[in-house]
Amino acid sequence: MRFEPKKLEIPDDDPWAASAFPLSDTGERLTNLVKQAEGPAVISLTAPWGTGKTSFLDMWTVSLRSQGAKVVKFSAWEVDYTQDALVALIQELSGQLSDDHASSRSIEQIKSKGGELLRHVGPLAVKLLTSGLVDIEGVDDLSEKLVEKKLADHENAKLSASRFRDSLHAYAKKLEEQESGFPLIIIVDELDRCRPTYAVELLESIKHFFNVDGIVFVIGVDIAQLGETVKGHYGQGYDGHRYLNKFFHLQLKLPEPNVDAFCRNTITRLGMADIFEGRGLQNTARNSFSADFITRLATSYELSLRDIERLLLESGAVYSANSNIPPLLSRVILWLLVQKQHDPKFFESLLNQKVTADEVWEAIAQRSKLLFRESIGEEAYFRAVLTLVLDGQSGLSRLHRRSKELVEEDNAHHTQVTYWTPVLSAATDLVSKNFRSNFLDTVGATLSLLGYRPNSDSAPYGH
Repeated sequence: MRFEPKKLEIPDDDPWAASAFPLSDTGERLTNLVKQAEGPAVISLTAPWGTGKTSFLDMWTVSLRSQGAKVVKFSAWEVDYTQDALVALIQELSGQLSDDHASSRSIEQIKSKGGELLRHVGPLAVKLLTSGLVDIEGVDDLSEKLVEKKLADHENAKLSASRFRDSLHAYAKKLEEQESGFPLIIIVDELDRCRPTYAVELLESIKHFFNVDGIVFVIGVDIAQLGETVKGHYGQGYDGHRYLNKFFHLQLKLPEPNVDAFCRNTITRLGMADIFEGRGLQNTARNSFSADFITRLATSYELSLRDIERLLLESGAVYSANSNIPPLLSRVILWLLVQKQHDPKFFESLLNQKVTADEVWEAIAQRSKLLFRESIGEEAYFRAVLTLVLDGQSGLSRLHRRSKELVEEDNAHHTQVTYWTPVLSAATDLVSKNFRSNFLDTVGATLSLLGYRPNSDSAPYGH
C-alpha cells in the first residue's frame, strides 16, 4: 500500500481521460469563464481536501495548454519552506514562461522588473505596502537622514511594484495580439496546506503586485480551511472568511464525487486493491473487507472525505501489519475504526468492555437499514461477529440461546421469526467453530499499533 498517491499521468491529447470522476464538463465551463475575463481576476476553486482538486487542476492545465493558453501552474505548498512567497511566485512565473520565444522580450522585462521589485520589497516592505502605511513609530529616536532613507525606500518599493505590473501588462497585451483568446492564467494550488504566514503573504502579493488586466488567477483551496488559516494569522477575533470575500472576485466550487466513487478511487490510487478486494479477505460476501461496505459506513456516520481517507489508510495498515487476522473480523474492525473517529469516548468504552454487545446493538439499530442495505442476513452475521468480539464465546452462546428461544417461541410474530432466524443461523455457525482467541484483545493490540492509547489502565490488552 501507498501513503501518498502516484503522480497522475495525463495524456496531452485527452487530459480528462485520467480522471476517476466525470470532470470534463466542469473543466469546459471553467475554460469558457476565464476566456471571457477582461480585467484582472482572482477566482477561488474550492473543494474539501481529498476530493481530487489537485488532479482536476493538473488535467485542466494540460487541457488549457492544448488549446493554446499560456498557463503557469504553481504549487504553493511545495515551496512554502522558503521565507518569501513573492520570490517563489516570480521565480515560477519567469521559469514557466521562458520557453515562449515569441514574447521573449516581454518575459525578460518581467524577470528584470521582478528582480528589481524583490530588491526593493523585503519582508518588511511587503507589510508596509499591504497595509498601506509607513511605519515611522519611534521616529523621534531616528536621525533625519534615517527617516529620509526609510521614506525613499518606501517610494522605491512602490515604483518597483508599478514597473513590475507594467511588465506583466505588456506581456498580457502580447498574448492578446496573438489572438489565442486566453488571458495569462496563473493557477495556484494547495494554498490551504501552507503555513499561515506564507499563505497570507502569497495572497497579499497577488493582490498588490499582480492586479493587472489580462491576468487571471485560479486558486485551488479548501475555502473553509483557508479562512481558518487567515484567522490564525491575524488573530482569533479576525473574520477570515470576510477577508477572503474581499480578496476573491469569484468563488466557485468543484463538484464533490459521490462517496462510493471516492472510496474506490482512493483504494486504487493508494495501491490498496489487493487488501480490500483481494484473496484471503473476500472469501464470502459477508466477510468482505470491501469498498462497498466502507461507503455504507461513511454514509451512515456522515464521515467527511478526509475521514474516509483516514479510515482507508488505517484499515489498510491493520491488515498489512496483521496478515493472520481472520476475515470474519474485517467489517467489525472497520466499524470500530469509525467509532474511533466518530465517537472516541464510546470507542474507549468498547475496548474497555464497559458496554455489552446488546447495548452496542441498540446504538447501531438506528443506522441498520443504510448500513446493511436492509439485508437481514448481512445484518445478522455482523451482529453475531460483533457479539463474539465484544462479549467473547460466552456472549455468543447467550445470543445463540436467545435467538433460538425467540424463533421457537409459541405464537411468535412473523417479523420476530424473520429477524431472529438468520441471527440464530449466524450464531450457530460461529458457535460451532468454538473460537478460543480473545478477538477483542487482538483488535485492541492492532489499534494500539496505530498509535491508539486508552485513557484508563484497565484496557484488556497490553502496550
